[in-house]
Amino acid sequence: MKYKWMLLFLLVGCFSFTLKAEQKTPLSAELEEKPAVEILYNDPRDPIEGFNRAMWDFNYLVLDRHFFRPVAHGYNDYLPTPVKSGVNNFVRNFDEPSSLVNNALQGKWDWAANAGGRFTINTTLGLFGVIDVANMMGMSRKQDDFNEVLGYYGVPNGPYFMAPFFGPYVTRELAADWVDGLYFPLSEFLLWQSIVKWGLKNLDSRASAIDQERLLDNALDPYTFVKEAYFQYMDYKVYDGNVPVKQNDDDLLDEYLSELD
Repeated sequence: MKYKWMLLFLLVGCFSFTLKAEQKTPLSAELEEKPAVEILYNDPRDPIEGFNRAMWDFNYLVLDRHFFRPVAHGYNDYLPTPVKSGVNNFVRNFDEPSSLVNNALQGKWDWAANAGGRFTINTTLGLFGVIDVANMMGMSRKQDDFNEVLGYYGVPNGPYFMAPFFGPYVTRELAADWVDGLYFPLSEFLLWQSIVKWGLKNLDSRASAIDQERLLDNALDPYTFVKEAYFQYMDYKVYDGNVPVKQNDDDLLDEYLSELD
């Protein structure tokens, strides 16, 4: 008997839905005649936001969800910490000579000497960089790229770009990244060696971001969340963490109210 009542309930629901669909109000008819709403993007830092959002959906919803994330979790869960640290140290040791030059170009002589010392010590005593002996001696890692040199001398970030497969960039990075490959030992790398280095370095970076996955997944707009975070990251690198405080709207409002008192 209960199944008959369920069937009757479904039939009545379908019938009432049909009546509502046929008896359209003038307001509903007017709404249907309106054209589809066109989404406009007005962030001057992101002039091709429509394209970038499409690439973000591909990178985040397809590549990361079905490839990068499972690989990063496997790397993080199954490789012992000493192995992961050794691989990361070995890969990043190759960037010390270019960091020496880039710090020197910014007049950061202490950090330039630090990069040179780290490369010498870790390449010899640290088994080609696998063991970060220099860090044990108090020489912490600080690696600057040529992109930061340009930012230091006032070259703006430029438009935001979400590259398929590779992720976010600013135009300044795209114009400067190749310079770091001109210095030894990166200049001696074959194509496959450069690809392996890039892959291992980014695998470790992706595994390090596992703790932030929930934060990103719960964001109202993950694309905007990542974009804003990336611009802040660029500023953080250029200013070595001492980013100038910009006066926001709340500060301006407080200043205006104080003048009224």
